[in-house]
Amino acid sequence: MRYSTKLIGGRLVRRYRRFLIDVQLDSGTVVTAHCPNSGTMVGCSEPGSCVLLSESNDPHRRNAYTWELIQMNGAWVGINVAMARKVVAEGIQAKLIPSLQHFNELLVDAEYGRGNKIDIMMHGTEQNVFMNVYHVAWTENSIARFPETPNARARKGLKELTEIAVQGHRAIALYFVQRADCDTFSPSPTLDPEFKKLFHAATKQGVEIMAYRGNVTPEGITLGAPIPCVAD
Repeated sequence: MRYSTKLIGGRLVRRYRRFLIDVQLDSGTVVTAHCPNSGTMVGCSEPGSCVLLSESNDPHRRNAYTWELIQMNGAWVGINVAMARKVVAEGIQAKLIPSLQHFNELLVDAEYGRGNKIDIMMHGTEQNVFMNVYHVAWTENSIARFPETPNARARKGLKELTEIAVQGHRAIALYFVQRADCDTFSPSPTLDPEFKKLFHAATKQGVEIMAYRGNVTPEGITLGAPIPCVAD
């Protein structure tokens, strides 16, 4: 997925109130931007770091700028949570996931059952596929970790995927790692113990676990290669 406009460079001054950052642009101007990530962003919000912002022309927006990327150890890391689902859907449609090439329709943010929602739903000739996509930006010793903080939404999503798998449908939890310096993926061992329990229970009940690395550049983000999932 390519950015619609060229991203604007600067340096992070501070992050505050979870959803706001101040950035000194390369031009010298200091602006306030929206932070599209409610997590703790462990290691991804150091003041002075190089960042890239997108700019909106929507006059109704409070902040014209949105934080998209931060540079860590010489490489770009995607921090916009909303990009994960879009990039994965685009990758599936481009046939980049070998086991997901036979479907008639792909829906994003789809409703099913009684008011439930799933990130991606695919209608196939033989079986429907239900997928939740999780954004991952935290790394620990070259291991991509999720979640980086207790995450009620992620726990709820795993419970729903487990119910779907038990009913005989194909259910997938895909962890999209928006950085290049991770060799494997593993659930966080301590930050959300309940999530870890649900993660292991889901795999035993038939939920498929996938992890893919993203190709993150200032021009856009695309689905990259799969990485192994290791359960601690």
